[in-house]
Amino acid sequence: MDRLLQPLLKINGQYQAISFEDAFQQIFGTCKDCSENSTLVMAAGDYTNEELYLIQRLARTGLHTNAIGSFDYYNRGTAFFIDKNDIVPFAELFASGLFICIFDENADTESMRVTRKIIDTCEKTPRYVFNTPSTLNISHYGNFFRCLNHYLLHENLAKGIYVDVLGKNFDTYKKNLLNEDFQQLLSLNGLKQEDIVAFADLIMHADAPVFLVWERLLDERGIIELENLCMLLDIQAKPSTGFLNIKADLNSQGLFDMGMFPEQSIGGRKMDDESVQLMADIFKMPVASQPVNISERLAAKGFQQCLLFNSTNDSLPEEVRQQVEQCTFSVLHTSCWDGQCDADLVLPAALPDEVYGTFTDSTRVPHNSKPENPGPLALNNLQQLSAVSELFGLAPLTDPTDIFLEYASFFQGGCRSKYRHFFR
Repeated sequence: MDRLLQPLLKINGQYQAISFEDAFQQIFGTCKDCSENSTLVMAAGDYTNEELYLIQRLARTGLHTNAIGSFDYYNRGTAFFIDKNDIVPFAELFASGLFICIFDENADTESMRVTRKIIDTCEKTPRYVFNTPSTLNISHYGNFFRCLNHYLLHENLAKGIYVDVLGKNFDTYKKNLLNEDFQQLLSLNGLKQEDIVAFADLIMHADAPVFLVWERLLDERGIIELENLCMLLDIQAKPSTGFLNIKADLNSQGLFDMGMFPEQSIGGRKMDDESVQLMADIFKMPVASQPVNISERLAAKGFQQCLLFNSTNDSLPEEVRQQVEQCTFSVLHTSCWDGQCDADLVLPAALPDEVYGTFTDSTRVPHNSKPENPGPLALNNLQQLSAVSELFGLAPLTDPTDIFLEYASFFQGGCRSKYRHFFR
């Protein structure tokens, strides 16, 4: 597949090369008067924090839309955003007493490679890997963890500071869960009660157990029940215990940190009046903030414009492809284009290893990207986004350091206790 180096505009069914300036004017001329939330903006997890920040800034101001989503978490919810204080850091894994692994053997990302290297280094640390001949075979982890939590509550085995003091909504969670049929929960994974009893005994008697989870194997209920489990057993915040979600794409975590969801602002803040006002003050423009159910709108093909940022050309959800076909105007930002996404305008994107900026790993630690080769594009991703944003009246931003300093002002220090430790 050939590298895309200049914008392509579809004219009378044929794609013709145009200048970057003309491409930006196409976006501005078509979208400047679009109604609120009529434009869908989606991004993949292979953009830097700085690029994602400019994407959501442009969407919520110039494009008047809060219909902002990600390909990584499409139809998966926002429960995968975990407070940094609740994540086991990579360094603490060396002191863990048991690795409980929910892995995809075919997964090969930087975060997975780091995790595997740590596990291999800790040769004496026992490990429990699901779906092997000698371990439990689990097809749906949400049901499994819910079944396990049911057993712990029914047998009065849940204990500790989260059950007694810190945990919020515990009584309601316990009542609702115990009203469910335990045998039915068992059957959903083809388990017997002795399977649950044995696994519960394993983790309750382990010294510093930690769950290492390839995130794409869990749905929203799975990650919620895993978090509930760690609170029920009081291992949520002890050193070297708890869980670590291993992110699938290079900067999947950055999607949350930069607010690429209708429900979230920058820094993982909830989209409330305070965060909206802060965005308006910093952007110096009104901000679109009304809730949008992207899945429902896509099912109804309810968007008039689409801007899709997918630099490495990963496959798009079918609903998104169908929406592109129905849009009055669509833009695809990608590095290599095979013509499969029939967008009206195709913009060339830099590859992840060609961009300056920061990526955030699975433990929410940022890392700098400083490529030796800036790539072949006349304008990098930041320059493209800044140029389009300037047409809509936003201040130009092209330097990664300046962008970092701006979005860092959204982050809140300390422990946001009122948002944490909820049994759900």
